[in-house]
Amino acid sequence: MKQKLLVATTNKGKLVEIHHFFDDLSVDIITLSDLDQDIVAPEETGSTIQENAMLKARYYAEKTGFLTLADDSGLFVDALDGWPGVKSARVGETSKVQCDTLLSKLEGVSGDDRTAQFRVCLALYNPNELTFFTTFGETMGRIIEEAVESGVITAYGYNRLFFVEKDDRYIEATGKTYAEMSLQEKNSVSHRGKALIKMKYHIADITSPKHIILANGILFRDGKILINKRNDPHNPDFHGKWEFPGGAVDYGETIEENLVREVWEEAGYNVSIVASLGKIYVNQREKGDEQLLHRYQLYIIPHLCTVESGDGVISDNEVLESRWVTVKELVEYDFIDSKERMVEMVQLIEKKITEHNL
Repeated sequence: MKQKLLVATTNKGKLVEIHHFFDDLSVDIITLSDLDQDIVAPEETGSTIQENAMLKARYYAEKTGFLTLADDSGLFVDALDGWPGVKSARVGETSKVQCDTLLSKLEGVSGDDRTAQFRVCLALYNPNELTFFTTFGETMGRIIEEAVESGVITAYGYNRLFFVEKDDRYIEATGKTYAEMSLQEKNSVSHRGKALIKMKYHIADITSPKHIILANGILFRDGKILINKRNDPHNPDFHGKWEFPGGAVDYGETIEENLVREVWEEAGYNVSIVASLGKIYVNQREKGDEQLLHRYQLYIIPHLCTVESGDGVISDNEVLESRWVTVKELVEYDFIDSKERMVEMVQLIEKKITEHNL
């Protein structure tokens, strides 16, 4: 199941551009037209594009419960002191009206003075955590004196008037208006493309499955193995079940460094690593629902270890109880891992103990 991302717009041109960027994300993109309810659009009362983008994102997220992306953009014309700016979409209901109105206001203004910027703010609102994430994009250009003919997918709004000067970095995409660009060309240089790529990285970070490496220590001493009963009252699936000491590898740590540190913190023993059991176990876990889903893929790497020193003082915030048990007794305990996996692990542990004459 993918987490749903509500894109709060009915503008088909914007949706095409957003899908172009987001189609490979681990989200299910839905739009306002996909909802079972009719939601009256909010009044855009912000004085900036950022205020309006955030207003819309929070409004629709609170109405639906979905992670919501909204945007606001504007064309800021220097000779008109930034007009139409935040009011760009409200100049007229059609692209023709918008373009004609702008051209009439620029009548008599020479080409060198017809500079302008397209700006956008994207706002992502998480209704569960009550948090915003915003990105911005801007593209410099100028307003030509006559709108180009339409006929391509990007020819909406003021796109038929906004000309982007030639740029050697983007030879194919520049030296033309937004309307004359292909979707791929426009996304490479446009204000929205610049903001979308930054937003894409953030959405990928919060919605893609997290890949977590866990190092487990199989502590062997005097013919017995150390096991811990987990203290995790907020996670009833794991609380009170047995496991081997260990934890997630931190950034900048090796697996071996992590294992030694985690065993000391959880179990109070300094250990030497003898060998990996030779198998990596993979678990998939999900928390939440389609409105806010967290997915994890855990790579569990168990290592056989011997105890060098320590008094075995446990971390009571993580461990309820510790026990030393024989290898055969492991399958008698209620582990987080399945019974089948524990049977297999017992076989691997016995094999490694024999191989290393422990």
